[in-house]
Amino acid sequence: MSLSRRRFITIAAGSLLAAKTGWAATEDGARWRGVALGAEADLRIVGMPRAHAQELIIIARAEIERLEKQFSLYRQDSALVSLNENGLLRDPSPEMLELLSLAGSVHAASNGVFDPTVQPLWKIYAENRGEPSGELIESALGKTGWRKLEVSPSLVRLPDGGGLTLNGIAQGFITDKVVALLKSHGLQRALVNVGEISAVGRPSGLDAWPVQLDARGSARRTIGLRDSAVATSGALGTTLDGGGAISHILDPRNGQPAPSLWRRVSIQHRSAALADGLSTAGVFMSADELVALQGQFDDVSVDAISREGSSFLL
Repeated sequence: MSLSRRRFITIAAGSLLAAKTGWAATEDGARWRGVALGAEADLRIVGMPRAHAQELIIIARAEIERLEKQFSLYRQDSALVSLNENGLLRDPSPEMLELLSLAGSVHAASNGVFDPTVQPLWKIYAENRGEPSGELIESALGKTGWRKLEVSPSLVRLPDGGGLTLNGIAQGFITDKVVALLKSHGLQRALVNVGEISAVGRPSGLDAWPVQLDARGSARRTIGLRDSAVATSGALGTTLDGGGAISHILDPRNGQPAPSLWRRVSIQHRSAALADGLSTAGVFMSADELVALQGQFDDVSVDAISREGSSFLL
């Protein structure tokens, strides 16, 4: 299994701000880089005294830690791991209920191609170097299906043998929560990346934060982000085979890896969580289907690169 990055196309943390802006040399503030939910995290705060900015970074890291204990597949003490191991989660947190509600909305809007219950499929692909037998796929499909998930304020219950992965939406959700918390503490200018990127305000001297959408050396594009978020997915961002050809994004309808219709699908919206979920769903969709998906939500922008290299903008 090749786990080079969570997604084929990422927003390169080291290139978020073009060197010509010179912001790091002229702005006070602070920066933290690390890992959250298995993805790169990068928090940059500008336009305030360094001591205050460092205090906000401590607050942000505590919030990331708190939410990782809800949604991480990589921590044995997380609520999600407990749910997958036991088949149920009693008294789910408000954040868990909120995220599952949003996931259900994206599932419905995408006609079911976004489905966090694909974890049993992901497991058999990972255990079989990306090439499980048809029998194993059929067995795993019998354990998946969003409608089989029971969610109430008192209980989340999986079907027998079922499992959840929230990696296609939780990074954006945590990004939103960190941004909201920091704003409540007076933050006015920052770039927050907890797997997906959200911009607060703008850096000094610029109208927006320049964010590079990177297509592995071809079809690169830089967008301006201000009080908005962007998420990017690609079928081959993380692969399940040694040759890098089998996508880790799996189709809940047939159990097959996502086809490489797009080199990347980037979604911009004020909510990083919604952008995250929609970009995950978008890798399965034709251009017409992306148009239909965009039409179901206000203020959603689509910036995609086709397999052949042509741009598709909505």
